[in-house]
Amino acid sequence: MKEVVEAFYAAGTGGDVDALTAFFSEDAVWDNRIDEDLMGGLYEGREAIREGLLTPLFQYLPGGISTGVERLLEVGDTVVCLNTGRGTTFEGAAFEKRYAHLFDFDGDLINRVIEFRS
Repeated sequence: MKEVVEAFYAAGTGGDVDALTAFFSEDAVWDNRIDEDLMGGLYEGREAIREGLLTPLFQYLPGGISTGVERLLEVGDTVVCLNTGRGTTFEGAAFEKRYAHLFDFDGDLINRVIEFRS
């Protein structure tokens, strides 16, 4: 499952929303309820993740997001990743944020992501 997470991050480098969406199960959930974050929220279902999170993210970062992985741990059907995301906003400003993502899997598909930021 670590390989799936690495492939997911690689797809983000190109900002390919279709490729990223394909990593999720139909009933997947992305939880990034972070205070005062424009894209923060609870996205329930693959299409909600696509339309509510991924599409706006790559409108904000049209060149994609490059993810530098610091730690990647797999335990059972869960992968935890500490990483830094970098890109350039549509306004030309540098973007850099440090994340922790917890991925739960249903088979080979991502079923839940819980996102934390520092």
